Amino acid sequence: MKSPIFLFSLPRSGSTLLQRVLMSHSQIASVAEPWIMLPFSYAYKPNGVLTEYSHNVSFSAIEDFIDNLPNKETDYYEALGDFASTLYQKQCKNNEIYFLDKTPRYYLIIPEIFKAFPDAKFIFLFRNPIHVMSSMMQTWSNGTFRKMYHFERDLNLGPKALSDGFQLLGDKALAIQYEQFVSDPAMHVEKICQYLDIEFDVQMLESFANQDTKGRMGDPKGVHDYKSVSTGSIDKWKLTFATKYRKKLALNYFKNIEDSVLLAQGYNKKELIDEIEDIPAKQSKFLSDRIDVLYSVFVRYFNLNIFLGKATKKWVRSRYLS
Repeated sequence: MKSPIFLFSLPRSGSTLLQRVLMSHSQIASVAEPWIMLPFSYAYKPNGVLTEYSHNVSFSAIEDFIDNLPNKETDYYEALGDFASTLYQKQCKNNEIYFLDKTPRYYLIIPEIFKAFPDAKFIFLFRNPIHVMSSMMQTWSNGTFRKMYHFERDLNLGPKALSDGFQLLGDKALAIQYEQFVSDPAMHVEKICQYLDIEFDVQMLESFANQDTKGRMGDPKGVHDYKSVSTGSIDKWKLTFATKYRKKLALNYFKNIEDSVLLAQGYNKKELIDEIEDIPAKQSKFLSDRIDVLYSVFVRYFNLNIFLGKATKKWVRSRYLS
């Protein structure tokens, strides 16, 4: 394996589609969403982990351990890169020169990944955040706001983290907008192949439908439904926000995103807001939407998602967490 490729994006940004297209190339291996870098990066973070062995104590111990290494955190991230590379290499079963790690929540640890893999390839896939919200609602919340507490950090922290990461990596990274990718997939895939220094094969855009990501993570719907790259998904978000109340929420969401964050991703904030305001809206679903929003806010505020999760609710009730 020459190096890993990291595909950075928000969830529901078309990353599974792009992953399947790229893994159609004979020189690129990939599987579902590895997530492998998250727990080991967070082991060296003071916050963000809830464990029964006490993460706070663990962090202090690991921090002391790293402080006694000859090159301190440089040694840690070098070893972390070697560890992950060993596993990535084992996934290259046909001697591919690249392994593609597509894990959307890596937006949380872009600086750490860069420390572990300074010579890796980095692809950023940006998508209009309101399109992302719509896709989350339709895919994971039955078209409502009720379960959106799951994705609060993705929607509010994610865009800035991606933009900061892209600016951090600078010329080492390649950026693509989802809307442009589906409008001219051949041009953008060829651009990626040039970045990776591999030969572009137009058949990648046809054979990707046969790719099996071999895992439970990723796009639960698109893997089965999308047999070609098309612009069919670009305007679906308008149906999600076609009420006065939902338009108001969408506009308020955008007002809290800094202009510079969107600009770094190639978007004009005013144009995106104008697009929302132009949606024909009706007055339906006001009461049910308001109840769902309040429910989601209530769950987030009191951290009740710990008790609502299928796995965590039994775990947290039966264990003392220090």
